[in-house]
Amino acid sequence: MKTIPKPKNLNLSVFHEFKASHSLPGFDTPHFHTWKVAATFHSALPLQGSKLLDLVGLQQMLEKMTKPLSGQYLNEQFTFDPTSEKIAEWFWDQISLAVPSVALQSVAITLCDLEGNASGSAMVSA
Repeated sequence: MKTIPKPKNLNLSVFHEFKASHSLPGFDTPHFHTWKVAATFHSALPLQGSKLLDLVGLQQMLEKMTKPLSGQYLNEQFTFDPTSEKIAEWFWDQISLAVPSVALQSVAITLCDLEGNASGSAMVSA
């Protein structure tokens, strides 16, 4: 009888999206995107309880973080050029502060048109 290897690690991801505009040097015309945020947390197994984190609570946290950005011109919301790379770093900082008890593995920002079709993404990771 073959022994099935047990997993050693668990990754839990949460997703949220918002619509906002930005402009960039060399592409000065403000334009809208759907910004898709994915945050992934990491833990060794076995877990202490039945779940790593409350997924609904994580979704509410991301919704709270994105609400002030939704529908806004991001250049007026940040002190940096709002590229997908810099937005990913910003979310990393915000999520790390909000959930210090579990290791944040990565944050990805996917840029989409307003219909949700992806054109590119940036990911920061531990």
